[in-house]
Amino acid sequence: MKRVLVNMPSQFGGKPSGVARVAFGLIGALAARPGLTVVLRSPWSREQLPAAFGEAVEVVTVPRPRIMVLDVLAQLVTVPACCRRHAIDVVLNIDPYGAGAGGKARVVVVHDLYFKTIPHSTGPREARTSDLIVRLMLARNDAVVAVSDATRRDLEHHYPAARGRVRVIPSASVLDPAIRADDARSEVAGRYVLAVGNATHNKNFGLIAEAAARLSAERPDLAVVHVGEDPGDTIAGTLRRLGSALRPIRLSRIDDARLAALYRGALCLCVPSFAEGFCLPVLEAQALGCPVVCSDRSATPEVAGAGALTFDPSDPAALAACLRRLLDEPGLRADLAARGRRNEAGYTWAATARAYEAVLDAVLAHAPTR
Repeated sequence: MKRVLVNMPSQFGGKPSGVARVAFGLIGALAARPGLTVVLRSPWSREQLPAAFGEAVEVVTVPRPRIMVLDVLAQLVTVPACCRRHAIDVVLNIDPYGAGAGGKARVVVVHDLYFKTIPHSTGPREARTSDLIVRLMLARNDAVVAVSDATRRDLEHHYPAARGRVRVIPSASVLDPAIRADDARSEVAGRYVLAVGNATHNKNFGLIAEAAARLSAERPDLAVVHVGEDPGDTIAGTLRRLGSALRPIRLSRIDDARLAALYRGALCLCVPSFAEGFCLPVLEAQALGCPVVCSDRSATPEVAGAGALTFDPSDPAALAACLRRLLDEPGLRADLAARGRRNEAGYTWAATARAYEAVLDAVLAHAPTR
């Protein structure tokens, strides 16, 4: 029986970020694999974890670190001790804020490199710290997984030593299949453009406001709905700056059932990001028959496949043109929805788990005796 430590100390316990949601989808699929036992080391307690895990996943709860770089260094000692206690064969660091020691072998997952690809989105000190951590993890892990080809290209460009070591393994939608079948109606009436995710710099949500303001004269009934946090008031602030009377609807911390209903009722999901490591909302929308309109940069066109209209994320007129097409061209929305469903069907957690297990087996087969 192979024992895998999924190491995820950087995530806040009880707060399902994108990385945590991906981790839980992967853990559930790995735990279902024969001959494999999963041990999760994270700030999450058993009570906070998905009920579907049951007793299939062993849980080691640790405090979330206050200073990441110090914790990464401390894990050089603490994780090997944890591995000895739990008879771990291989460590899977779910992001680079993990362990450079422990187990017979280690694998690190890289989701994005925003501190390199959009450097003005982080401060110089944070960028230097992140760079140090990534270099340490690349040096002390036996294999590297990137969640998309876009992330692989970024990784190999900025860290040439990673070339030839990176395996691309995509994720899949994390919405519960039972919720997908739910016929609940959206709480927002009329036509609306949906944005999903916290309004971080890379999301570029201000562009949605600029495009909506351009359309408001001819389409005064078109609304903008944002699901996520927006401490900088990005969308509403942009609309006020442009003098638009349009006021966005913002919803935070909603459950999957409400989110699924919003996907179904939307004119489209809009993803105007400058950079994405993967972008789960694209697959969530496609799984529910919601057309996708997304940036032509980074990982979004790769993940969306043929099931999306794409545009230049620096050009509000290009996004407005895409939205106008969805509003004016009969059959386009249904065609995009059908193509999106076909694209999303190619992403499954079963396939993802098989690919991860193959990487874990490969590093174990070549691991030196420690």
